[in-house]
Amino acid sequence: MDVLTGLPSRKEAFAQLEAAVHAVRAAGKRMVVALVDLDRFYRVNETRGMEFGNHVLRMMSHRLSEARIGSSTVSRVGGNTFLVAVPVEQEEDDRAIHAVEFIKNAVERPIDVHGTELYLTSSIGAALYPQDGRTSELLICRAESALHQSKEKGGNRAQFYNTEDTLQLNRRIDVEAALRPALYLRQFHLSYQPIYRMEDGRLRGFEALIRWNHPELGKVTPNEFIPIAEYNGLIVPIGEWVLREACKTLADMRKYGLDGLLMSINVSPLQLQDPAFPRTVQNILHEYGLDSSFLEVEITENIMIHSSDATIATLSRLRAEGVRVVLDDFGTGYSSLTNLMQLPIQCLKIDKSFINQIDLQSAERVIVEGIIKLVHKLGLEVIAEGVEYEKQYELLREWGCNYVQGFLLGKPMAPDDLDLSTIQRSDYSKG
Repeated sequence: MDVLTGLPSRKEAFAQLEAAVHAVRAAGKRMVVALVDLDRFYRVNETRGMEFGNHVLRMMSHRLSEARIGSSTVSRVGGNTFLVAVPVEQEEDDRAIHAVEFIKNAVERPIDVHGTELYLTSSIGAALYPQDGRTSELLICRAESALHQSKEKGGNRAQFYNTEDTLQLNRRIDVEAALRPALYLRQFHLSYQPIYRMEDGRLRGFEALIRWNHPELGKVTPNEFIPIAEYNGLIVPIGEWVLREACKTLADMRKYGLDGLLMSINVSPLQLQDPAFPRTVQNILHEYGLDSSFLEVEITENIMIHSSDATIATLSRLRAEGVRVVLDDFGTGYSSLTNLMQLPIQCLKIDKSFINQIDLQSAERVIVEGIIKLVHKLGLEVIAEGVEYEKQYELLREWGCNYVQGFLLGKPMAPDDLDLSTIQRSDYSKG
């Protein structure tokens, strides 16, 4: 038995679950196997002490034991994780959902602390016998998979297992394992998408876009591997590699007399939290003989989640040294006028999800026109990305958008595919 709570311990819990599986199989019933995890329980120990934390765990075990549905079993399988197995009738489709809701509500009742109420939340991962597994081991594995998905989505939710979740989890594990050696194995490469000035249709520069084609996993999109790289800290060396490669490409272009072009790169909030990042940028620019004004860093709106005095100071220093700062994907994240006032940006990029519909009579059409006018009054420039149709281009030019990029004007290209003699001017420019 678990000394603290008096519930069956992990080893006993697995034995009990195996017995429960045999029982429901013999009775022709289904069973819910749920792992209940108290969200951010470490905060209870940190703020109120271990003794109070143990008191809460005993209280939760008592609540779960009291809340037993029929012949359910309850055990403690981790520090703040409980296992609950609830048999349900085959014909009652909603019974499993109700059972999990009942467990969650029981755990999350307020806790009285000397006349004040403490509220905790829980994450629950649940698997169903027999559809999710016919052995105790498989049911626990799939309940753990569902619990992981619940935590990935921010916690404070109940998640039932499904095959898609497991496939996604396995894919994430494979990508994370492959990501670590990818840099020194030189599996990354950059593509460059041209950006044009609306004023005269001439080439303004390029956005450098990282690509990863793994020999076994195939093409892994940035939307898939960048969050993993940020989670495990690999984004810092990967980001430095992107900066170096992009600057090298721009320096090579200048050798052919293409002066005045800008290179735009995406940077992660984690890179900006490093006070040494501006120095790294300057060192790489100096290495390739480039002026700071030729570099543009793009930040996304979710930087406001990670923003700190150090982050803002890093951006301010970059701008003071001549590097341009662009707010990317405007309209898809934590959009507010406060962002435009607090962040030291010179330009914002309207997300392609807004540009997609502007050639139609749509809300996006009104929004984009309004954004351009407002941003110009704030003294900022505007880039529209995702331009695919000539009508979109014409409207953006009519509204005074400064710069455009998109498949209409040019797709991302590998360095060897860049034909600089043909892309220096947009085919849709005036004259």
